[in-house]
Amino acid sequence: MSRPANQRVAARLARSLLANRLPGSRRGTVRQHLARAGYIARTIWRRWQVGPYQWQLKHLRWYLVEQTSECASGTRYRHWLTVRLLILALDHDGWIERLDGPWVRPSGIRGVLKAGRPALEPTPRANQGSER
Repeated sequence: MSRPANQRVAARLARSLLANRLPGSRRGTVRQHLARAGYIARTIWRRWQVGPYQWQLKHLRWYLVEQTSECASGTRYRHWLTVRLLILALDHDGWIERLDGPWVRPSGIRGVLKAGRPALEPTPRANQGSER
């Protein structure tokens, strides 16, 4: 795909790329992600004149480091979530680990990721039918 002609086209490409991948209605969180995706695309286009399909890892790292440095930690985290969705929509899953930074956590403090919630295992049932 060729480079977008201006920042408006770049923003539209980013929104349409993300809109095709996000499930759910276009209210609330999805609408905020789409708005942030357009903002990210316009900002990157103004610096390098490339659209979402030409982005490299350096473009997204520059955005997260330079453009969100003055934001609160929660805002940086929300921008990171949108960048992560854009990376997944572009099928560049390997970039996610390489974009580690203070934006990865809502607290803004980096640290080791927890393993997460363990998978639920079925509990063994007692003999239900033998007590009669």
